[in-house]
Amino acid sequence: MSNATVLAAAEGMPKFDRAAIMSHAWKLYRRDWNNCRPANAQARRKSFSRCLKSAWMTAKFEADEARKTIKQRAADRVEELTRELMRIDARPWKMTTVTDRRAIQAEIQALRTTTLQ
Repeated sequence: MSNATVLAAAEGMPKFDRAAIMSHAWKLYRRDWNNCRPANAQARRKSFSRCLKSAWMTAKFEADEARKTIKQRAADRVEELTRELMRIDARPWKMTTVTDRRAIQAEIQALRTTTLQ
């Protein structure tokens, strides 16, 4: 790991609204502890720490999702639908799977044609 410092406004570094992240963390904290409170100050800090970490992860995920191109989103959707097809194959024998399978395969085919263009 290098010891070089990276400026907060370095090129390529995404900018985050830290106030919004902090307010989201407080909202999570209040939701979790609405009717009860942690036993002591250490438990409160630990609980808020988890909420703040969750808020940062959410912000980073949303930034990554916003940067994706249409082709990347289509590829992700094809992957999700492929997993759904595997779940359909795992259904019990008496459940009908034909219509679900056809609908998913049609959507996969449509997404693949858009990614090839």
